[in-house]
Amino acid sequence: MTQLWLALAAGSLAAIVAILLAERLRRRRDEAQAYLKGVRSIVQGDPDAAIEALSDAARLGTPEAVDTYLALGALFRREGDLARAVRLHRNMLLGRGLDPARRAEVERELAEDYRRSGMLAEAAELYARLAEGDGDRAAAEGLRDVRVEQGDLAGAVALQRRLGPGDGDPVLAHLLAAQAREALRGDPAQAAALAREGLAAHPRSADAWMALAEAEAAAGATAAALDAAGRSLEEDPRAALLAWPALAAVPDAAAAEAFAAARAAARPDDPALHLLHGRALHRCARNPEAVAALRLALERDRVGEVSLAMRELLHQAAAPGPDDLAARHDLLVAALLRRGKAPRCERCGSDAPSRAWRCRRCGAFDAYP
Repeated sequence: MTQLWLALAAGSLAAIVAILLAERLRRRRDEAQAYLKGVRSIVQGDPDAAIEALSDAARLGTPEAVDTYLALGALFRREGDLARAVRLHRNMLLGRGLDPARRAEVERELAEDYRRSGMLAEAAELYARLAEGDGDRAAAEGLRDVRVEQGDLAGAVALQRRLGPGDGDPVLAHLLAAQAREALRGDPAQAAALAREGLAAHPRSADAWMALAEAEAAAGATAAALDAAGRSLEEDPRAALLAWPALAAVPDAAAAEAFAAARAAARPDDPALHLLHGRALHRCARNPEAVAALRLALERDRVGEVSLAMRELLHQAAAPGPDDLAARHDLLVAALLRRGKAPRCERCGSDAPSRAWRCRRCGAFDAYP
């Protein structure tokens, strides 16, 4: 009789284990299906369906749900729903069973939520704790980006010096170029020194060369400014859309126009150089030639970024005189009729109103194609 009861008990236990295993497998299968559905929705451009599917996957409560929650939080952030991203990551950190390594990952995601939300003090505190406690490089990079957004470029430079490879550090060159521009109004000599320091960190930095051009122009050194601007364009032709502050500050307007004309002639299919030349001609009060150069920029624009930049330029420009009114109107209409395309960050996928050295949303440098 005892053996019969033992056999029944063993059979019952085996049945319970089988049921539990089957339930766990079902949960994993359901989570995988929900996760794949969410991924398909992202690929198909349906963020609402993706959020619903990933939420279903996360609610199943399997150990693998951490990855699903992280994917869901990233999707909230991508869609601009930062409040939900913050709430989700905070709730994840309240879970007692979260592995320490995964906890640090979730804290980094929460810090990024804070940064994107403009809660810079909270982001800095969380990033600093992670960077100091675990030597977390990703957290140190996040803290550096927060320092930039807080306007603490010196702090960002100090952090990057500790992070950087020592030689050939493009991020450090960008940060020093930003510091140089910050110093321009008060001390052009200091600005030039910072730009040269950026070039020492990365000699091929188009940003640092252009910052040096701006500093030399502010100091009244026309030849040195144009030489530095030329080096910047040689390193990265895309810098043409960022070159106007340097050329506008060059004391000799005719020399700046000749520089832009030579560059446009050397690269006749580059619409950004024709736009730059048109602005230089306008500064020299050669308005009919400026309009012709700007029209050529529109004709050469195959991407749409220059057309978008020209619309913004024409909207912000001072009202034209009576003799130039018709030409300005026709140029604006031509720019509006062309397809405009905003530069898109290759890291976070956000569109920018205009090209910049650094993505305004995610903080990546050289992020625009």
